[in-house]
Amino acid sequence: MEAVVNSESSRSTVWQGGCLLLVIVGILATLGGLIWLFFREAPLPNAPLPTAVLHTATPTPIPTATPTPTPVPLPTPQSDASIGIGSRVQVAGTGGAGLSLRSGPGLSNERLSVAGEGEVFVVAGGPNESDGLLWWLLKYEGDPAREGWAADNYLVPVR
Repeated sequence: MEAVVNSESSRSTVWQGGCLLLVIVGILATLGGLIWLFFREAPLPNAPLPTAVLHTATPTPIPTATPTPTPVPLPTPQSDASIGIGSRVQVAGTGGAGLSLRSGPGLSNERLSVAGEGEVFVVAGGPNESDGLLWWLLKYEGDPAREGWAADNYLVPVR
């Protein structure tokens, strides 16, 4: 028996094989081109590279108002004649801060208590001068155990 070879079927097989081969070659060529583009060195330009210039705005400082402290007027020191042992004096001119009663005449002595603005004391001793101030030993009328030395620039004689 003789084998009949169908020429049309063999031609289509060859045709299909050739097309398949062309598609595979095209894909490989595309991949090769992409790999070449990815790994090649970029050419350097002939001209110098541009330099970026950054423009920044410098903020203008806004002046702020600085409050000016209001000076507290100090009372004028009393003369020795107006304050004396046995006289009554009132704490005045401290601006509500009070007057320190100390263990001795002078700013370096321990503060025993603070006499409030308007409190009245009896002068029990003094005067002694220390730290440029005149100091008097004061006793509180309501509690004689409460006593201390105070500078006379915040004391006003009570009549």
